[in-house]
Formats: sequence, C-alpha cells, structure tokens
Amino acid sequence: MTTMTETLESAYRQHADELIRFATTMVGPNDASDVVTDAMVAAFARNDDLSHVANTRAYLFRAVHNRIVDVSRSRSRRERREARYELSRRPATAPPDSSLDARAALVELSEQQRAATFMAYWCDMSPAEIAAALDVTEGTIRKQLSRARARLREVLDV
Repeated sequence: MTTMTETLESAYRQHADELIRFATTMVGPNDASDVVTDAMVAAFARNDDLSHVANTRAYLFRAVHNRIVDVSRSRSRRERREARYELSRRPATAPPDSSLDARAALVELSEQQRAATFMAYWCDMSPAEIAAALDVTEGTIRKQLSRARARLREVLDV
C-alpha cells in the first residue's frame, strides 16, 4: 500500500525540475530552490491526502505558487523600502536605465501573468492546467496570457 508521503514524494520527483524552473522564473535563481523546498516541506508536514487530487502536477505548482506569493510579498516590502532609500540619495538629474532584456520584461508583468506565461510557454501546460494550478478560472488564464503577450510586445517594442 502506498502512503500519502510516498505518493507526494513520487509526484515531486517527477516534476521537480520544472517546479524549480518555475520558481526560478518567478523569484530568481537565488531563492528558487528554497521556495520549492519550503513548499514541499509544508506539503509533507500537512500530510495531504492526494487521493482526491485530480491533477498532481497542478497541485504541486499551486503549492510552489503559494510559497512564491509569500516570498514575493516579503520581497516587495523590502524592495519598496530600499527604493525609497535609493531615491532619497540619487541626484534628481540621473538618467533612467532604459535597457531591457527578456527577463527584465517578464518582471514588468503582474505576478499572475508571469506565472501563467511561464507555465504556458516553458512547461507546455494548457490553460486548464494553469487554472487548476493557480486556482482561478480558465477564462481568467486566457485573459492573463493575452494581457501578458500585449505587455511584452509593448515593453520589448515588438
């Protein structure tokens, strides 16, 4: 008989690489492993019964996404504090930095748009799978992907 821990462990091993890539896209390479590890530790600690989970992959992505949200909120507060400090020290005539690459362009997206874009284009997940992972409707995902593409075209001047 397979225990819940064995089921979760097996699902994690199967999807670990793409979960780490997803976390890397969302929080950067320095925090990605920690985010995924924290999400899995929390899932193991809850001893979740996965028998009712229709899509284990989406379940794992949701667990990682929830941890990303926590990390992003904390990081956002810290960055706002640092930005206020830097602005207070910068001369009023400093030219803005206008160089953007694809990674920087992704930062211009909302968190949900960035998550949906990564899952759609890097993980080949369908809108239905993404919706399950992010706990929103499929229509919301389609709209977020459309807005993300429009924003990326605008930012990258494509």
